[in-house]
Amino acid sequence: MTIDLNDKQLDLLRYLYRQTGPVPCDHLDGRVVRALKSRGLLEEKGDWISVSPSGRVEFEKVRRRRVANPHAVNGVAGSSRGARAEAIIRAVEALELALPRDAELMVGDIPAYADDVVAGLRGYARQLARV
Repeated sequence: MTIDLNDKQLDLLRYLYRQTGPVPCDHLDGRVVRALKSRGLLEEKGDWISVSPSGRVEFEKVRRRRVANPHAVNGVAGSSRGARAEAIIRAVEALELALPRDAELMVGDIPAYADDVVAGLRGYARQLARV
């Protein structure tokens, strides 16, 4: 059974999944953390949050489902914006799988963390799909 997650929950799960260790909980949105903890997808040890084993399994299911069905982007498929959003999301998914954790990229002349670049591209695709 797959758990339905909204964009913020999925983004936080993705962020924690890609980390090499636990993250301080004061850096995270408490509402999203509570929602994921109540579903058993996160573990809290002291002031640190990490993905639980069931959270890893759930995230891998979501990622496989998206890769298997690249034409499902928030139900938007008929417009050129929807097609553009689909193409961006497919490229972002492939890029995310190819980049190692804690990688840095050059965006023009500016160094940037790969996770930030991927999150920006994913946000742009969501924005295109909404309009």
